[in-house]
Amino acid sequence: MDYLLTFQNTHYAVHSEKVLLNKKILVSVMALPTSLGDFCGICLRIAKEDFVFGRQFLEEAKIPIKGIFKIEGTKNERTYLPWNP
Repeated sequence: MDYLLTFQNTHYAVHSEKVLLNKKILVSVMALPTSLGDFCGICLRIAKEDFVFGRQFLEEAKIPIKGIFKIEGTKNERTYLPWNP
């Protein structure tokens, strides 16, 4: 299970990618699934094992995360569930 991080705008998404890569956390930039809304058109996918530290690094960099979703399912059928701390 991976996580999807969404942002208010493209600037935050791109800046987040740079912050995480500098901290040696692998991320994938991807188009925002239409089922999640119409804010920023891109989002970041982060592995389960990097999620806690990834969030921490983004908080330290003062980058606001719009939404966090757990990705479940297969390649062909993904479900995005809102993450609740």
